Amino acid sequence: TVVFAAPAALRNVVATAGALSPGQREALGRVRLLVSAGAPVPAALLRRVGEVLPRAALHTPYGMTEVLPVTDVSLDDIDDAGPGNGVLVGSPLDGVDVAVSPIGADGSVCDELTRDPDRTGEICVRAAHMRDRYDRLWAANRTASGILGWHRTGDVGHLDAAGRLWVEGRLAHVITTADGVITPVGVEQRAESLAGVRLAAVVGVGPTGAQQVVVVHETERPHRRWHGPLASAELTRSVRAVAGVPVAAVLRTPALPVDVRHQSKIDRRRVAAWAAQVLAGGRTRRTP
Repeated sequence: TVVFAAPAALRNVVATAGALSPGQREALGRVRLLVSAGAPVPAALLRRVGEVLPRAALHTPYGMTEVLPVTDVSLDDIDDAGPGNGVLVGSPLDGVDVAVSPIGADGSVCDELTRDPDRTGEICVRAAHMRDRYDRLWAANRTASGILGWHRTGDVGHLDAAGRLWVEGRLAHVITTADGVITPVGVEQRAESLAGVRLAAVVGVGPTGAQQVVVVHETERPHRRWHGPLASAELTRSVRAVAGVPVAAVLRTPALPVDVRHQSKIDRRRVAAWAAQVLAGGRTRRTP
């Protein structure tokens, strides 16, 4: 009656839902709770999962090995909040404190903490259960403890006026343009709203402070004949229309590189290196 699954698994579930037998649909109708985590979970994906699990409450908690859980949010909460920059992961749970360390134009952060709404920065958390029994990873612990009593998550995001947390990506993946910092998740979600874009990665190509935004999307039919890494002119126009930021190029690949454990976290650094090689005219593989 309870399902916990990463977003990649949920995409496979909805993609194969048409082959379910009546007995299987009846069994899925008994699920009362779905929890998904491991990477940003798009609201559109949750809605499609809701069609397969019609009686389930749909939740996407946020946390990490060092502090779990931090926040929780339901699909109803997400719909009530409306669209924003990034993925809404909800309000801090009882006993958990959340603040952000504002991000500078060069992508760096300092030891300042703020709870001001709409200030993008590295998400920092503290709680009584922080790093409980987490005493053997000395180097990782030291790196994540730049502010006394707080854990630096390595994620970037912001708090809204209601105190809810939005996740915008990883600190290591922010794009430093001449006009300021751009975070990837919001742009990726807007690109993924388009037909033909199964999954998208937004990366920066070029030197720090003058990077250009490149959108690399995973094709919906990866086994069809390959026609090169450049997206069609029509799709490129569509991505630029919805991105909300200037997009220098739109590229395509049969498969974006993801983490082994969740098969959901995109390796944007690897994608950026591949995109830079493509745009420089070098020989490239079909996939990053």
